Amino acid sequence: MKSIKHMLLGLVLATCAVFNASATPTYTDMFFVVPEFGPATTQTWDFGISEPGALAGETFEFDFLFNTPPEPAWFSFLVFPDAAGSIAFTGLGFFAGDLFTPIDALSLSLTSELAKGAGQITSGTYDLRLAGTFLVDGAGFTGRAVSDIPEPVSLALVGLGLAGMVRVRRRKAAAEVV
Repeated sequence: MKSIKHMLLGLVLATCAVFNASATPTYTDMFFVVPEFGPATTQTWDFGISEPGALAGETFEFDFLFNTPPEPAWFSFLVFPDAAGSIAFTGLGFFAGDLFTPIDALSLSLTSELAKGAGQITSGTYDLRLAGTFLVDGAGFTGRAVSDIPEPVSLALVGLGLAGMVRVRRRKAAAEVV
């Protein structure tokens, strides 16, 4: 009798897990994250959500879109709940800007309390997808992504500026001669 109860309980729990895994999240949205330029060689993106109307047990799936520097660069991110134990992360993905093509350039790490990733990526638009469950009412999370702007890009911009100044100076000199 006891084994039948265990078998039925296991079947019920497995059915609930399958139903939950395929259920549509309660909260979904997509955000384009605008970078802030720090020192000459870094870009920073601060992102996150706060859902005051969310109830414990409701699920979410949010997409955060990033445009990265024009050259291959180091990219890393870290995401954590605003209050310990308020959110359980259940899914993490890094996709091309089309939202469907998985990108494996980053090493991703996910625990219920922390989502992070780091690696070398090329220029483009990328989607960081986070999924999870609200464990308390009105929970939220905060994230920060950082990318190095490769030094050749900085040097190229300085070089273009100098070349433009030389060209303007030559045009002025030629105009004075005529």
